[in-house]
Amino acid sequence: AFAGATVHDIFNLLSVAILFPLEIISHYLYHLTKAMLPDSVNDGEEWEGPIKKIVSPLSDKIIKSNKDVIKDIATGKVESCDAYYPVLCLDGIEDYKHCASKCDTDVGEEVGVDCGRVGLITCDKNTGCPAFFQNGANLHDDSISGGVCLVLSLFLLIVCLMGLVNVLQRGLAGMSTR
Repeated sequence: AFAGATVHDIFNLLSVAILFPLEIISHYLYHLTKAMLPDSVNDGEEWEGPIKKIVSPLSDKIIKSNKDVIKDIATGKVESCDAYYPVLCLDGIEDYKHCASKCDTDVGEEVGVDCGRVGLITCDKNTGCPAFFQNGANLHDDSISGGVCLVLSLFLLIVCLMGLVNVLQRGLAGMSTR
């Protein structure tokens, strides 16, 4: 293990010793990354990585957090999450239009009459309401849904890590016996 760590450290040091002066002299990394950047990206835009593009559609179908709750509590608009409950969908239809569309208070729209109300779990315009969304849910229901998703994700993470360790053990054990 120490020999492998030493080789890794030396590789890192030599990479920096070679690439850093080249970057200072020629700015090749700057030009290379500028060439890789799509034309549609402007200054100040956020980059969405490929992992997020793969995982987000699946996770949005399971649970989607309502970021407005955190923002409203932090800015002092509401004192607690209780202002978002019970969850209310117009006509009992669970979709974005009937549950999560914003009320326009300037026009005089009322929650429960003209627009719905969502709690910690919200609906999305593109994917609709996730699996753990419930019409009529209270804070306790949403907290339990979040806890179930946490336990499931931790279980999945542990299974994947155990699989990774198993694959690495089998791959490296074969090399050590040679």
